[in-house]
Amino acid sequence: MWIKSLKIKSIEEGPLSYLKTFRLSYEDKKGKERIWELVSRGNKERLEKEIKGESFSDGAMIVAWDENKEFVVMVREFRVIAGHDVISFPAGLGDEGEDIYTTAIREFKEETGLDLLPRGMDKARYTSVGLTNEKVYTVFGSFSGEISTAYQEDNERIVPILVDRKKAKELLSEEDVTIRSAFILRGFFDLPLYEEIL
Repeated sequence: MWIKSLKIKSIEEGPLSYLKTFRLSYEDKKGKERIWELVSRGNKERLEKEIKGESFSDGAMIVAWDENKEFVVMVREFRVIAGHDVISFPAGLGDEGEDIYTTAIREFKEETGLDLLPRGMDKARYTSVGLTNEKVYTVFGSFSGEISTAYQEDNERIVPILVDRKKAKELLSEEDVTIRSAFILRGFFDLPLYEEIL
């Protein structure tokens, strides 16, 4: 680690017990004191262990396709901080003591009404290392059943959607798609990574 004299201080917690704010102070490579603030789903002990190299995960994002790999399941969800609907793959937090596949199956059912058959996963990766230390696994698999919103919580407004190649192009061009979902969607349907500037 190139930084020195790292200190972690908890900042007064807000009304949401599942979020904690921390202020990190450290010396950069020239000995100048620097400050970094972040929000975490974990406690100070977890943050200290993570900075020393231990890996943690907060939940799962789920990428599921039909039998012929013509469709993937995505969700259109109202996100308070954006003030509008955002398109992403289904995702959710793990419950205490729950393994990642159980989390993925449960969250996929809750958000889409569909059943998930997990086939594998990618390792836990950061969602945004500028603001948070949140990390999630990406679980891949196939789905079956009928789309339903009957399993959603009262505070959720999620619309599950089946996305084929044509719909993927439309969403990427016209909708607000989260960055990691956009890259996976482009990869799944072998779409260009960017639109060329003329």
